[in-house]
Amino acid sequence: MDTIRITLETLYDILRNEKKREDLQKLEDTFFIDVLGYLREKKALLDTQARSTDLFALGEREKVEYELRSIRRILKEIYEKREKKIIDIALNRSRTGSDIIDTGAMLREEKELYNEILQNMDLFRKGILLRLLNGELPSLLSKAPFQVESQPVIAPASTKLELPEQDRTKIRFIRPTPSFVWKDMKKYGPYDSGEETEMYPEVADLLVRKGRAEKVVSQ
Repeated sequence: MDTIRITLETLYDILRNEKKREDLQKLEDTFFIDVLGYLREKKALLDTQARSTDLFALGEREKVEYELRSIRRILKEIYEKREKKIIDIALNRSRTGSDIIDTGAMLREEKELYNEILQNMDLFRKGILLRLLNGELPSLLSKAPFQVESQPVIAPASTKLELPEQDRTKIRFIRPTPSFVWKDMKKYGPYDSGEETEMYPEVADLLVRKGRAEKVVSQ
């Protein structure tokens, strides 16, 4: 693909292609830099004309102001069209687990967006759907075990949760940790730095992985 010098016409072409084609369209890696340079050129021209009292310059200024409004509108449409396609790609990957999803047309920043969306979709799919299919309560502890208190999980009155007895793991908190609710529907914490307690191995391991605590080895 030849290098594109950004103009109002090329932006229209990019938008038109994104609208009429289902796949995400390939853009130059320097697209954002090129757009920024184009906007700066227009703004510099506008500033120059603003200092002139010539009637011709006034007409040209109005023309540039219109072009800038058009550029911003088109950029917004391009972003939103591509954003929707990226979300659809991430959704398809999360649902199918396919390794043949092509992300080659994404710009670097768009790949970061895609990866963030995919990570969250996978997290919630595993934490909600797969746990329900396995007969377990939804749990998103792997994402934010320390933010659950603001939206506590409440079991229906007719439901009695019976969790098997397990060995406990002793841990020492190395960072202050807010309270949270685990799948046994009990509230844990808050905990201060240096505080020791015993927990189910599943929770203890998670807290250690998150850098909130360390295991205490019995002497």
